[in-house]
Amino acid sequence: MRAALRPLPPDAGKEARGRVLIVGGSERYPGATLLAARAALRAGAGVVTVAAARSVVEMVGGRDPNVTFFPLAESQPGVAATAAAAQLSPLLREKVRALLVGPGLAHAAGTDELVAAILRNARDVTTIVDADGLNALARTDDWPKLLPPRTILTPHDGEAARLAGRVVPTGQARIAFAERHAVAWGASLVLKGAVTIVTDGKRTFVHDAPNPALAVGGSGDALGGAIAAFAARGLAPLAAAAAAVWAHGRAGALLRAEIGESGVLATDIVDALPRALREIVSGSRT
Repeated sequence: MRAALRPLPPDAGKEARGRVLIVGGSERYPGATLLAARAALRAGAGVVTVAAARSVVEMVGGRDPNVTFFPLAESQPGVAATAAAAQLSPLLREKVRALLVGPGLAHAAGTDELVAAILRNARDVTTIVDADGLNALARTDDWPKLLPPRTILTPHDGEAARLAGRVVPTGQARIAFAERHAVAWGASLVLKGAVTIVTDGKRTFVHDAPNPALAVGGSGDALGGAIAAFAARGLAPLAAAAAAVWAHGRAGALLRAEIGESGVLATDIVDALPRALREIVSGSRT
């Protein structure tokens, strides 16, 4: 991980750190995009923009002055219209280096089609699909054909089972499952759990450090944001995913040592990321 996340040069600007676009949010889960966005910033992204239905942006805009917002046309309050995918095309053609789709998106009429349309337009951008983005894919026929060339899928076992149409096995068979489906789906796969597997089917990393401090709502949003930040910085999909899983896990370990395994919030995980990353760069633990 240290080799992948070298220190930034002294003259690095925000473009060297990369731009991230996050598409998600809903009236039920308005905070998911903020967690992901703040995690991306804490993991080093130079600029992070949240694109969400207009009424969702009105709910959360300004909650974090570090995040920029892009309101999308709505089909109903809190639900981005399918046609809103076209609004994102100029952003994807400009300076955005990483796209995260799904945090807090929820499910409503048209959201599955929105996800599909966004993915079709993201061919040149490293794309992370998480949470309700994954659920949208599971409801879509021939969904692997929609994936951009540099895609990272981040399911937990339940989401992976819906994508694969079968139960995820346990133990060593779980690793084989992840490797096989990463190849079948043509993507890097982060199979999240107490033991998290990161694989593209050719190379595999296993983060075997169970920690109940990380088992809290929003933890996955934090991980997705961190992956997007590393992808925006220029890391290859597998390297970005592996680095983020390590940093996320180390942030949880730091918090467990400091305040215990209960009471850790997703916002705590997000804000511990810089300390975890400092350990990677310096090679020392505090």
